[in-house]
Amino acid sequence: MAGASFDDLGELEGLNFGITVSTEKLKSTRNAARATILEVESERDANISFGLREMSENNLKMALLGNAINTLNQSASYVYQDEVGASADVALADDLFIDLGHLNVKSTKLTGTITGTLTVGSTVTGDTSAATGKIAFVGSGFIEVVNVVGTFQVGEQVEQTADTIYITPTGIETLEDIVVTNAAGTARRAQGTAYNLDLDYGYIRKISGGGIIDTDVISYDYEAVNKKYIWGMSAGSVEKKLIFVSDKDDLGTRQRWTFHRVKIALNGDFPLIGDGAAVLQVTGTVLKDTTQASGQEYYKVEMMPQA
Repeated sequence: MAGASFDDLGELEGLNFGITVSTEKLKSTRNAARATILEVESERDANISFGLREMSENNLKMALLGNAINTLNQSASYVYQDEVGASADVALADDLFIDLGHLNVKSTKLTGTITGTLTVGSTVTGDTSAATGKIAFVGSGFIEVVNVVGTFQVGEQVEQTADTIYITPTGIETLEDIVVTNAAGTARRAQGTAYNLDLDYGYIRKISGGGIIDTDVISYDYEAVNKKYIWGMSAGSVEKKLIFVSDKDDLGTRQRWTFHRVKIALNGDFPLIGDGAAVLQVTGTVLKDTTQASGQEYYKVEMMPQA
């Protein structure tokens, strides 16, 4: 509140200011009309309300009563032949999702002519591109690889053993899939039949009767993701100094409203699913700021006529 630098709230969905004045009345006892002979002000309350359109880190921290913005980034890497659920230490259950523990998961498929006998667990290298990958499954006329470094090229020999054991790809795909096989890597489970996936958030669901067993293993790559989070409602209260300014090109008198001390509260629903823009409805109670001079403890309104 005492700072000299300010974050930008961005686009707002309305901005309202209101004052409530409460009074006590003294009634006459000399006649039946009970006329008011004295009215004394007992309370004053000022508040502001607005809708936050922009879900910036600081806006969410303020409105959701978070006490800090935390960072937990995901570095790009891979998983190779882990038992399903091992990353999250959660066993598979029929028709229920579990968390793989990584975001943005994927695998790579090379389709083409296979020369020799490619084996699961071996590293293959492009003889032109020098890209590398680890074989997670060998199918009929294709292989699936993870831990891919570099970019394989169509038509090059992708070699397990130079000029002896290799695949010459005619197609290279980044799959919206992971590789789920038996422990030996010889039997591939099919997405949509044995399991479903949420690739973006790394969830897998075993389909009842689809053929997955407890000892099956998974392999996949996952991308680097910058991730920040807050623990909502972890702050006892949030108080801010708020300044609202009118645009200089608006008609009428330019105005600047400075509220020295405002207690923030989230008010109403925040639509996580719905039509149109999500808007955080925020209310704030204007509190007395005892650090300000007498008579100036609440807020200031500046009026500047247009030139």
